[in-house]
Amino acid sequence: MKKTVISFLIGITTIFSPDLQAALPYNNISRTVMNTYNDMLRENFKDYEVLYRRANQYYHHQEYLKALDDLDSAVKYAPVTDTEMLFSIYALRSATYWQMKRYTLSLQEINKALEIDPSNYAAVNMRADIEVELGNYTAAKEDYTKLQRLNPRSQEALFGLAKVAAKESNYGLASEYMEKAVSLTPTQSDVYVNRAQVKAMMNDYNGAVDDLILALATDASDPHALPRLIDMANSNYAAVMNGLSSAIRTAPRTPLYYFLRGSIAAAHFHYAPAIDDFKYIIDNNLYNYSGLYASLAECYYALGDYETALDNANTALSNYTEDDDVAHYYTVRARVLRALKQYDKAISATDRALELTPDSKEAMTEKALILTSLKKGDEASQLLGEVIMNEPYDPMPYLTRAWVLNDYLNEPKAAKGFYQRVVDLELDHSERIGSMLGFAYLFNGNTAKGISWIEECLTEPDYDGQIHYYGACFYAWAGRTEKALDCMEQALKNGYANYHNWTANDDNRINVAPIRDTPRFNDLLKAHASIFDK
Repeated sequence: MKKTVISFLIGITTIFSPDLQAALPYNNISRTVMNTYNDMLRENFKDYEVLYRRANQYYHHQEYLKALDDLDSAVKYAPVTDTEMLFSIYALRSATYWQMKRYTLSLQEINKALEIDPSNYAAVNMRADIEVELGNYTAAKEDYTKLQRLNPRSQEALFGLAKVAAKESNYGLASEYMEKAVSLTPTQSDVYVNRAQVKAMMNDYNGAVDDLILALATDASDPHALPRLIDMANSNYAAVMNGLSSAIRTAPRTPLYYFLRGSIAAAHFHYAPAIDDFKYIIDNNLYNYSGLYASLAECYYALGDYETALDNANTALSNYTEDDDVAHYYTVRARVLRALKQYDKAISATDRALELTPDSKEAMTEKALILTSLKKGDEASQLLGEVIMNEPYDPMPYLTRAWVLNDYLNEPKAAKGFYQRVVDLELDHSERIGSMLGFAYLFNGNTAKGISWIEECLTEPDYDGQIHYYGACFYAWAGRTEKALDCMEQALKNGYANYHNWTANDDNRINVAPIRDTPRFNDLLKAHASIFDK
């Protein structure tokens, strides 16, 4: 089992498979490549080929607005005679709009590409997939049929036709297409990923999960199966966990299944079962991987057991290999040390992380938070400015810097400016809560808009309590104590077991600090104590 799999560092897909695009983490090679592109563009900002290549890098790092900026420039400077490059630009622009769920624009761009090369197989397939998203099923079927003419054994065509049939509620026909596709290459993992997608469209979520697990069993490094399984867990957590448990019963010495179940549980704030799975791998010598100890450290930290968390972070750092994300391990150690108020050691840990990965957002943010604990607001603010430059579309650094400016540097006007920048980002998150927009409104004095935002968020399905946790944070700072406690109660009922966030987190005002002294707060923690048991 590859460490890239077990650590969730998933390989990239091509631009013609945008629905399964996974973020590619920056490493030394990609940073060097980006620096080279930047240098070349400083010499010639009209170099359309370099602009395209840099846009491709941005795309694979999920920096879609940056990618579009470069692609817009590339198409501006590319000569009409360079049809090959123009095709690539339009195709990548289409894929980028797809990622942003702007399907009409995505269709416009892929049509431009197909005007250049009408029989390009990948582009025809992409257009068909876009048509499905837009509900243009007749046009989609025409394109999938065209794929069959281009390749009579086309799995993309068969699965595409299956998707259309599922959308039209013709489940029998969809099943026929799926089984024919699987029969062509039954030993390839991607057929099971594709079948899982169609089964999900047919509301057969258990079957979809089984197929994704089958894909991983066929090829543990499949770049599509893992992100699809993780994504499915966001809306069908029980189905995913039941499927993994069934897989474990069938193959009890397969470490990947335990790691997946534990990692997904931890991602949904269910730390106790996650700890059990990580420890099972270690205790039974199923797999030797330092990241397991780092994962345990994060779980124990979330549960407020900082000493045990520190022991595991130290173990991770004493057993790592060159393939491990060591900077992350140091950052985890720093986070735990900050909770233990060992600030000098925590600073040393973040400095070591930044030596290894100089532009690590995680390490820089953690160091900034440690600096606030040391009352070094100026240094914290400066560091957060670097984070913002590197991650201009992430709302959290803006919110954190605004908090530092207001609470530590007595610069409320400057703080308001950063809250406004969160509003100005106009972020399009698949989950509304991820935009943090309501907090920006609230802390900038527009409580009414903030309340409207949080009320909309609270109408969304909340499978693990996170949305209601943020609701508790919002209402706590809005001075609506009972509403905050109501949200807290629902979050706990939904399993939000991050004890650190409930009881200790004081960062950037996105916390429940204002309600911690109320009797009902402590009563709720006691009533739901079982979810925090290790």
